Amino acid sequence: MPINRYQVFESIMDPVVILDNENMVVDINRAMLDLLDMDADHVVGKPAKQVFRDFPIPIAKYTSVSYAQTHASFQISGKTVHYELSVWPIHNELNKVISRLYISHDITALKELESELRTLNQKLEARVLERTQALANSYDYTLEGWAKALELRDKETEGHSRRVTETTLIVARELGIPEDELEHIRRGAILHDIGKMAIPDDVLLKPGALTPAEREVMQQHPAIAFQLLEKIPYLAESIDIPYCHHERWDGTGYPRGLQGKEIPLPARIFAVADVWDALLSDRPYSREWKREDAIAYLVEQAGSHFDPKIVNVFLDLVEKEVI
Repeated sequence: MPINRYQVFESIMDPVVILDNENMVVDINRAMLDLLDMDADHVVGKPAKQVFRDFPIPIAKYTSVSYAQTHASFQISGKTVHYELSVWPIHNELNKVISRLYISHDITALKELESELRTLNQKLEARVLERTQALANSYDYTLEGWAKALELRDKETEGHSRRVTETTLIVARELGIPEDELEHIRRGAILHDIGKMAIPDDVLLKPGALTPAEREVMQQHPAIAFQLLEKIPYLAESIDIPYCHHERWDGTGYPRGLQGKEIPLPARIFAVADVWDALLSDRPYSREWKREDAIAYLVEQAGSHFDPKIVNVFLDLVEKEVI
């Protein structure tokens, strides 16, 4: 039995209407009539702008195009309904457009699924962020614990690591270093002396001056820090300060004798903050300096020990009492 084209048209679940070149309704299926809540007699032969004037799917707005695809959303019984409207031309045997086919496809279920997936994705992202932050906090607590242990072992002034870290970050922000890089600088500052954990007590804790051999052992701690941190992905970008904070602007520092801007910027900043804190702290082997004497020392060492630009920015912050 041959398939009846009219039956096929009527059996389409999507609402369909055909307009001629004068935008008159020439055919319409039952699904569209049900959506309009009208009979075919009141629709066929009528202008599209009249029939679809108050229709939520914007057919009336697309009567002057041959191709189009758009979405429409509207409320039915308190529920948001989504439709996708597609417009296609109908050609005769001479390939001339004689009418246009308007198909309205209900995509409400798809939109609801997309919304549910977005909500689920947001929840998952929030959980991942929460877990990542918790893990980062745990790592940071561990780093701070290491720094505290090193202070106690090295008989470092109470709170030295915390103070030099805060000061380094203040100067880094003043220099315009991006916020996403400051976390690496913070971790590097906290761990600046992590390499000393491998230095023997008889050298690290010696009360008097070190012999040349002992000084050579002590000067290994930046290289030891590099060996400890380079293979830890979490800390790989925080190596600059532990590895390079004893380099000097004039190239006479260690462990590599870097000179000028060969020294990473975070290490150049930290070197000034570290010496400043040491000078203003009362330690077993040195008394606390007066503030003006510490300022004079930084000025004197600018261009030899320290990056002159860093010293200028640092002392400007000191003058403003930011540091």
